[in-house]
Amino acid sequence: MTAKKMTVEGFLEEFLQRHEQMKDRPFCWVLGSGASVQSGILTGAALVKRWLEDIHLQEDFSKQPIEKWATAENLDIPGFEYEKAASFYPYIYQRRFRHFKEHGYAFLESAMEHAEPSFGYSVLAQIMAFKAHSVAVTTNFDNLVADALSIYTRTFPLVCGHESLTGYIRPNPRRPLVAKIHRDLLLQPFSNPDEIANLSEEWKAALKRIFSRFAPIVIGYGGNDGSLMGYLKEAEAIDGGIFWCHLDGETVDQAIHEVVERHRGRLVPIAGFDELMLQLQEKLKLPSALPELERAHKKRSAEYQKSFEELNAKLSKKADTEEAEEARKPVREAAKAAADRFAAEESWWAWYLKAESESDPEEKEEIYRAGLRQFLESAELTGAFANFMTYVRKNHEEAEKLYRRALELDPNHARNTGNFANFMTQFRKNHDEAERLYRKALELDPNRAIVTGNFAVFMLHVRKNYDEAEKLYRRALELDPNYAIGAGNYTGFLVARGRLDEAAEMATRARALNKGQTNQLAAEIALYSAILSRLKGDDAVEPLEELRRLFKKGFEREAWNFDEVLAVAHVRLSLPEYEMFSDLAHRILDDRDIPSSAPSTTF
Repeated sequence: MTAKKMTVEGFLEEFLQRHEQMKDRPFCWVLGSGASVQSGILTGAALVKRWLEDIHLQEDFSKQPIEKWATAENLDIPGFEYEKAASFYPYIYQRRFRHFKEHGYAFLESAMEHAEPSFGYSVLAQIMAFKAHSVAVTTNFDNLVADALSIYTRTFPLVCGHESLTGYIRPNPRRPLVAKIHRDLLLQPFSNPDEIANLSEEWKAALKRIFSRFAPIVIGYGGNDGSLMGYLKEAEAIDGGIFWCHLDGETVDQAIHEVVERHRGRLVPIAGFDELMLQLQEKLKLPSALPELERAHKKRSAEYQKSFEELNAKLSKKADTEEAEEARKPVREAAKAAADRFAAEESWWAWYLKAESESDPEEKEEIYRAGLRQFLESAELTGAFANFMTYVRKNHEEAEKLYRRALELDPNHARNTGNFANFMTQFRKNHDEAERLYRKALELDPNRAIVTGNFAVFMLHVRKNYDEAEKLYRRALELDPNYAIGAGNYTGFLVARGRLDEAAEMATRARALNKGQTNQLAAEIALYSAILSRLKGDDAVEPLEELRRLFKKGFEREAWNFDEVLAVAHVRLSLPEYEMFSDLAHRILDDRDIPSSAPSTTF
């Protein structure tokens, strides 16, 4: 019996037509070890060769060539032929590791430990993420499909790596599915003859559900096991057929011909797994995965840096209690040791961490300058130094030069652009340039909550554009629901607009987000809450008591503007109350000369 063939071009056209016209009858993927070769994992044939060499080395005292020594008699494998060694995979595996099963598991883990999904898997991941052709059935133990989905599409599949999990397999899965019929690499995978000779009843039922909806495309599978191959030999004809891809020029086993013919399918000669996926990518006009990869990597790097920086910043402040302060000491030591160790890596970020871990401003400045002598072209370190010179050293002339230098080095650096916008409105009063910079920063990175929040402050206090300011406040909190400063600032905005019920809800949210902090934001929220209570005709005992507690403990002051809220208090409250709240606002700001608009520092 000889199965019919189909050209790869014909297959690609068939795939496209069904993809567009038969949404209810998608494809699934049946992957064997041949699909993993280009990812650096040895094929079953290569593993067999390696294990035969081990056995030959251990047992051949006559020193014969392996081709002569490896016989059915010497290996105790009935019917073994060296030329067809790959088809005896389970028997060779059992022969090699029969006395120590755990060594076999360890060997397989080592063989797959450093494998990375090849180009073909990036395309497969994109196709499976369509939620149409979203099921992969595999005899492989590796995690290449799941890894590719996570890396290239940020989609996490349901992985059934054990027969006990097959009950979770549905004909219409909500997320991509990877069905490992020989188990997962870490769940005592099947390799011995008795293990892969037959398919368990659980897997038979699961495959019946899968193939009732999905038409299989087989790639890299040689049919050398009795489990999956046995099932395909006996199963009812699959509606939609089976497309069995094999290497062009490779001899196809008669058993495969019979299976393909049984399911009214086609043999498809291909150049390789990656090659076929490349052709599918072009046929489906899939976008390149590179931009998303770069974006995701950049985001992960930024989040890692941000998390470490925020932790360091938190540790640099005195704790609220003696017990907490004592507990922070060893953590500070660990943070400093980590910063010193990172500094040895000689990256711009290492110099930044080293500078920020130094409490003395002069020492910190010298560290920044030393770092910039080594990383003269680092826009990130230059921008960080500009922030330091702005808010710590108060050297605005040099700070401006540094900001401009940072943006020369990288004109599309969103963080530096947003920070320079803060500088231009707060210290140069060049509000037109600041607005241009804010808008550019948000074009470069529309998802930066802190820049969005700072722009809201600018539109409120400088432009008096209340509608756009509110849109920006809301957008900032959508981007980061845990943005405590944004919630606090929006509370003040709502109080000033007289929307007291909304303000009360936002004040509650801001307090929850800032819970446990002794900082200026806590004082601002308490002031807003006190004014809000009086505007509603309630007493303000609790928020005023909170303010007294904060003043007693002390906190670091920052620039801010209470004019909008105090204006409402002036109109709607008694003069003594207004004067009290004005005095409290000045005490929060430590009676300094406050700029008319003062966004928060964002580095």
